[in-house]
Amino acid sequence: MQYGAVVRWALPTLLRTLGSALTLTAALLLASLPAFAAGDPFADEVVAFTPGAHAGFGTEPMVLGPPMGGGALQGSMDTLSLGDGGSIVVRFDPPAICDRPGPDFIVFENAFHAGSESGPVFAEVGIVAVSEDGTHFVGFPYDAETFAGLAGKTPVYSNPTNGIDPTDPAVAGGDAFDLATVGLASIKYVRITDPGDTIADPGNRVVPGISGGFDLDAIAAIHTCEDAEATATPSPSPAPTTPLPVTPTETVQPTATPTWPLSTPTPSATVSATNTSIATFTPRSGDVDGDGKVDGHDLSAVIDAIFDAPLSIVADANHDGVIAAADCVKVMSAIGGAN
Repeated sequence: MQYGAVVRWALPTLLRTLGSALTLTAALLLASLPAFAAGDPFADEVVAFTPGAHAGFGTEPMVLGPPMGGGALQGSMDTLSLGDGGSIVVRFDPPAICDRPGPDFIVFENAFHAGSESGPVFAEVGIVAVSEDGTHFVGFPYDAETFAGLAGKTPVYSNPTNGIDPTDPAVAGGDAFDLATVGLASIKYVRITDPGDTIADPGNRVVPGISGGFDLDAIAAIHTCEDAEATATPSPSPAPTTPLPVTPTETVQPTATPTWPLSTPTPSATVSATNTSIATFTPRSGDVDGDGKVDGHDLSAVIDAIFDAPLSIVADANHDGVIAAADCVKVMSAIGGAN
């Protein structure tokens, strides 16, 4: 079983083991990534969050900013679990999102293929609705059997550490949506609702712990209104009266080159669509304090090395020559594998 699967199936045990250290590690990961300038293509504010049953994993700020994709075989832990039947509404600052030919925004969850890239996708789907004023929402049509028109069914590949453009639906992963489908020229708000047991997705078949329901990673605008005004006038279609088929995002080609600044920092641990090295553990891998076992004490030792104690090669849990948040992830992975 790959690392993403380990996290999914062993998450309750992992959380009990790590306690508050998990939240601190998430903060470390965020702190290690570059800040995005004003006017970036990502959601700017959570304006409403109604958690459903079995929610509790993650924090609201995790859904703002870029996606933290783990590739085809592992789901990101930088997510907010909505819970069964839960919902969230996020807002985009101007220039917001405008309709242009092709998909206009992408919703990123943390779906992953089980076992191999040809294996089935572990998906927890969400219903997507959009609004210009934050009050009147229009839902995208969907098929509850095939999941067409729903978010949360495609693995996420874009991550700030690998340079994959999160606004390019051909490579970013996630699920893309076209405003023409619902007949809107522009929107500022996106709402994601977990359907609970009304839609039989794979997530309904596992014990949820505190990570039930749709796990939102990020939402990115492909076409901003600033882009649209500079290059073309949107041409919305009439609102559909019957469900429309949704073209798989893998076949959609981008129609505009993103204009916002992309930065590609030198990562401490490169993540790619096919990178599964985090799933391989050597004996006692992550045993930073040398006591013969991997536990929360090792995670604390790495955190101390980053912030307080003199840097020691012993704290370099992933052996990449850099002591950083990636070493916390390595220790957490080892703990998850042991449980």
